[in-house]
Amino acid sequence: MKNVRVKALAQWVSDVTGNRDGLVPLPVEASARKFYRTTLGERSVVVMDAPPDTEDNAHFVALSNCFRHAEVSVPEVLASDLERGFLLVEDFGDNLLERTYGLGQDDKVLGLALAMLVRIQGISDPIIPTYTTERFTSELGIFRKWVLQDLIGVSTLPFDDVIDFLVRTCDTQPKVTIHRDFHCRNLLLKSDGTIGAVDFQDALVGPISYDLASILYDCYYQFSDATIATSIARYLQLAREAGHTTTDDEEDFTRTLEITAVQRQLKAVGIFARLKLKQDRASHLENIVPVMRRVCELMTKHRELVACAKWLETTTLHPIRDAVARLR
Repeated sequence: MKNVRVKALAQWVSDVTGNRDGLVPLPVEASARKFYRTTLGERSVVVMDAPPDTEDNAHFVALSNCFRHAEVSVPEVLASDLERGFLLVEDFGDNLLERTYGLGQDDKVLGLALAMLVRIQGISDPIIPTYTTERFTSELGIFRKWVLQDLIGVSTLPFDDVIDFLVRTCDTQPKVTIHRDFHCRNLLLKSDGTIGAVDFQDALVGPISYDLASILYDCYYQFSDATIATSIARYLQLAREAGHTTTDDEEDFTRTLEITAVQRQLKAVGIFARLKLKQDRASHLENIVPVMRRVCELMTKHRELVACAKWLETTTLHPIRDAVARLR
């Protein structure tokens, strides 16, 4: 069945582009979508295979148009067969922000990302759904099921005690449009020196600190405390200049940001475990233990989360590490 779909995709691409250059696979990501490269004339383009039974491709196209209208650089959709889930989109290249970090230009790169983040927050469009309380709760349930229950098989009670606090902290913030996966593997430095964003199809109206938490407490890279502090101050200045509703208390905002980062990182760890346990995809196993360590560090800074952090450190970290080692 997979081969039939790949052949159908290749034929569609050939019909659209007028060439038979073939499809060059790109690295897999944490979704059902698959990506390839080909050419359109002398131009490199990306082919997206997005099965319509799992992906809302019409929404993807609408969001692309929405973001681009707001001068947020996301790939233009050049051609599409929405019924089959085949799309041809603009190619931003391979220079992920992840590859630029640690090379002496973190402040510059983060500055570009923060400027984009603030532009995204200024988008207002009825096609963008709201991040609901139920969704926050269910995301923490991903960690509960796939890590605590299925990966290591421990009691979930100490974790259950903090779910309401984590959800409430996220849910009571001012709401803006968020990319929702605003991290170093979804942001690229384009050839003209500007920044582009991909994987934007899950955008929601949600907590104002959410995208900032995604990039500063990235699951794939750890910034210094000084870089994080500088970026928080810079973001607050940009947000105020853009007229967004934020607190003037940097300490209070930082607290909210860190707790939001805990919610997001726990969700991510759950997804990483689910990829392996449900789909036998080991692509993100190596990230589980480092992210869990950072989660515990952040949790210990907030009195409401200290008890859970100690429980995670003493009861779950070693079993998680051992389980990951076995699954590799």
